Amino acid sequence: MVTLDIPRLRSLVTVAAVSGVRPAAEALHLSPAAVSGHIRKLEAELGCRLLMAQGRGVGLTSDGEELVGRARALLEAHDAAVRALSPPGDGELLVAATEHAAEFLVPAVVRTLDRHHPEMDVRVRLTRSERVRQLADDDRADVALMLTRPALGSVHIADLPLQWMSADGVASESLVLFANPCAVRHLAIASLAGRDYHVQRECADLSTVLANARGGAGMTPLPRIGPVPDGLRRVRDLPDIPHVPLYAMFGDRVQPGTRAAVVAALRARLG
Repeated sequence: MVTLDIPRLRSLVTVAAVSGVRPAAEALHLSPAAVSGHIRKLEAELGCRLLMAQGRGVGLTSDGEELVGRARALLEAHDAAVRALSPPGDGELLVAATEHAAEFLVPAVVRTLDRHHPEMDVRVRLTRSERVRQLADDDRADVALMLTRPALGSVHIADLPLQWMSADGVASESLVLFANPCAVRHLAIASLAGRDYHVQRECADLSTVLANARGGAGMTPLPRIGPVPDGLRRVRDLPDIPHVPLYAMFGDRVQPGTRAAVVAALRARLG
């Protein structure tokens, strides 16, 4: 199996965009020989021609057109991954948050940071609460929102009610849960002590949890933040689940006045 090299793909896509090796080299800050070498190595690895002479420049063969279309998608995914995993730069603030906060709480945080730091770009990373805490502990997140055990310096925002949700007609013994570790999962299962249940699906992210619950795979526990998700209803004939605490942590670059404003915005949003 051939492994395609990202710099070589970037050279090919750039050559296709500007119809020439020399202007592509200038755009990429490489020598024309380096760009030409990238193309030759791709052709050798794949066993096909990618470029052909076209007037005073170069054009794509049919195989070249096929690869450029796929390469653009690969480069977009690659660059998005690098941006997401890189620590914030001097002109950026990173908000790391539990996925449960994405729709209802994160926009309030972003608006507050934009107001207090208009000179900074605000970047958002949504992930599991345990991963959010890791980002905060590693000093990579400027603002962190998480449903997990408190850490030194964290601020308690609120205790969020948890509710069982399901599609219509779902058996109450079947559950759709986040994979461990998950604070919501632990509280929900503890509330079912003495009752029969079966974990039908274990999911890595919120979108998969919601998709399985909407599809009828089972009930799922969700924090009551904002409206009930489309396609789900509250299950009322089960024991109450204990509330889950929401905490915020702040990096050193967030000044005390901004921290207070973020906390106030979150509490106001939660009523």
